Amino acid sequence: MNVSELEERRSFALLGPGFGSAPWTLVTDLRPTAAARPTLVFAAFETRGRDCQGYCGEPQPCGDLRLDSPCQPLDPQLWADGHADQVGLIREAIAAGDVYQVCLTVRASFASASASSVLATMCARGVPRYAAWVRLPDGQEFVSGSPELFFAIEGDQIRSEPMKGTAPRGSEAELAASSKDWSELAMITDLVRNDLTPICLPRSVRVLNAQRMVRLPYASQTVSDIAGTLAPGVTLRQALDALHPGGSVVGAPKRAALRMIRQLEGSPRGPYCGVLGYLRGQTAMVSLLIRTATRSADGWIYGVGGGIVYESDPARELAEVQVKLGALR
Repeated sequence: MNVSELEERRSFALLGPGFGSAPWTLVTDLRPTAAARPTLVFAAFETRGRDCQGYCGEPQPCGDLRLDSPCQPLDPQLWADGHADQVGLIREAIAAGDVYQVCLTVRASFASASASSVLATMCARGVPRYAAWVRLPDGQEFVSGSPELFFAIEGDQIRSEPMKGTAPRGSEAELAASSKDWSELAMITDLVRNDLTPICLPRSVRVLNAQRMVRLPYASQTVSDIAGTLAPGVTLRQALDALHPGGSVVGAPKRAALRMIRQLEGSPRGPYCGVLGYLRGQTAMVSLLIRTATRSADGWIYGVGGGIVYESDPARELAEVQVKLGALR
């Protein structure tokens, strides 16, 4: 089938290869459900994990999906006024001992374009692991080119792959040697480990890999791998309540970082930095909705950001934001 055919559908979720065994999975006719095992779960950044929305639907593999809509220059316009001052305020809070790291995000916008064209542009140099195009029954619509696994549950095992530290392609050696990027990832790895501990068996949470490199078409990033064994009876909703919002898009300590985010960011993040999960059998794959564009009344809003630590330089942080905008180019 052609991806442009989905433009006429009222509600659906088109999910990339990281969510299932097929290159693409299409879930049609989404309907809200209170079932313990929905087909799809979604929570905006500001929504508590326990209040995530579940949907039932009709899943089908789409191995022959064709991205027939044209890629087009989206020309995102970055809203970064005051970014340097915000970085300075976070550094002052770190120096005062109020917080250790804050994920500061800004917004970019681009003019009206079809969602199928936005998806085709994000996939032009390769389909992101957690690519998604979602149109919910209430009218919300977003397109994601996320490379980040928030968490996966397979039987009684749970794993998370927080992503922190970004550099342009070709700068892998500098990224691996950067103490600033290492500290970003180390703090968030510890935060996720702590978030997992209350819902896992004692002493089962472990860091399998403290830092590994992920190469994307437009950037290189570092990731850690954390795993644990769920305590008996822990549900997906309880896991979301323990982990959401994701540490890599908040900072540490989480509550203090969230207070600064509310203070500094001028608008809600909405679907951006929220979560999207697909459930099949005893497996749940949940992506963190970074590199995500949300349809607005005037076009599309796209969020980008990065972790601010004491060593952060405002100009370099803004350059990192520009690297992440590369997902739209």
